Formats: sequence, structure tokens, C-alpha cells
Amino acid sequence: MPLKKGWLFIVSIFLLAATAVLLFYPYRYILALQDPFTDEILAYLPVNDTDHFQIKFTHSVHLSDVIEEYEINQETIYPYQLIYEDTAIGMPSNAGEGETFEMKDGKYYISNLQGSLSEINLAVGQVRANHKIIYQNQSYLLKDYVGAGTSITITPTHESNWHLLKGVNIHER
Repeated sequence: MPLKKGWLFIVSIFLLAATAVLLFYPYRYILALQDPFTDEILAYLPVNDTDHFQIKFTHSVHLSDVIEEYEINQETIYPYQLIYEDTAIGMPSNAGEGETFEMKDGKYYISNLQGSLSEINLAVGQVRANHKIIYQNQSYLLKDYVGAGTSITITPTHESNWHLLKGVNIHER
């Protein structure tokens, strides 16, 4: 009988340890939408390394769509492409060094964008902007998840399931 109690104790310890790892180890890779002042995760989107996502919004002056495309890799954001319709106020009229500028179907494309970011700071539009994150052909209107007029920081990061219980999984809503 003592042998059974020993095995039961070992199995219980193993299950407890496995549960603790699943709950508290930061293995979930997400795109976190955080409050920039408190770092609280307001909402998140489960992603994979080397995935692409887009931020789409309506330009406040031109009232036309702008699409910024990014790639995430090892918790770093790499601008990938910019697509827009007007080169006037607030939009580039040409590409930078090493970048490609072209016009297709009435839209301007700047690709091979240079540089990297650890985060994107964004004020979610209140009136016209309609900021959206587009990921795997699904569009998520940010004001539905964090509220219009909210300042957010978009960051790729690893988090634990415990920490994610506090945020809203955009993909499941």
C-alpha cells in the first residue's frame, strides 16, 4: 500500500507542476494592445512568429484608406509595405533609400520598407479613422475592443495564460 501512495504523490506533483507551467510560463505569442501608461493588456491577438498583419485606417484629411503592413519576428515589428491613394498632406510622395515606390490600380505602394520597431503607438480614432487590425484575412475594428479615442501600444510579446486572462482575445470575440 505505501508504494501506491508514493506513486500517487509523484503523479500529483507532476500534474501540479504541469498545470503551473501551462498557467504561468509565458509561452503564448501575441500581439498585445496595451495601455501605454500602465502596460495593462486591453486586448490581444494570438499570432505566430514571422506573421504579417496590417493596420488600416481612413486618413483624416484625404478621407481615403491607408494600409500599413508589418511583419513580426522575434518580438520585433518590421514595416513591410504602405498602400495609400493620395500623396498630399501627411503621406510620402516617393520612397526612401532601398525602398520601392510604384503605382498600381490608382494606389501608391511603397515596399521594402526599412527599419524596425519594438512597438507601435496609436491613438484609436474617434470620428472617421476606423482603425482596424487585419490578420489572416480577418478585420478587427479597434474601437470595438479598446474604445474610440484610446491611446494604445501594439507590441508582439510572449505572455502566460494567467496574464492573458485579464485581456480580451480579439480572435475569439
